[in-house]
Amino acid sequence: METTIRINTDNLTADILEGIKKMFPHKTVEITIQPADETEYIVSDSDYASELAERIEEYNTKKETIKVSPNDLL
Repeated sequence: METTIRINTDNLTADILEGIKKMFPHKTVEITIQPADETEYIVSDSDYASELAERIEEYNTKKETIKVSPNDLL
């Protein structure tokens, strides 16, 4: 069994470790810690992903820079 846990370090508690111990009782486990991809929300949201795909296609077709302001994403 394999599992991935994504959690903000502010939310790490001893309960997390206890949960891991319950998921893998009496086992040797490997724990890797690395920053999560913070842009994953773009592709996890269908509206953002669709907009991104359209803009990539437009760029590839026209080979022009596409200017985006943060307000365009709201």
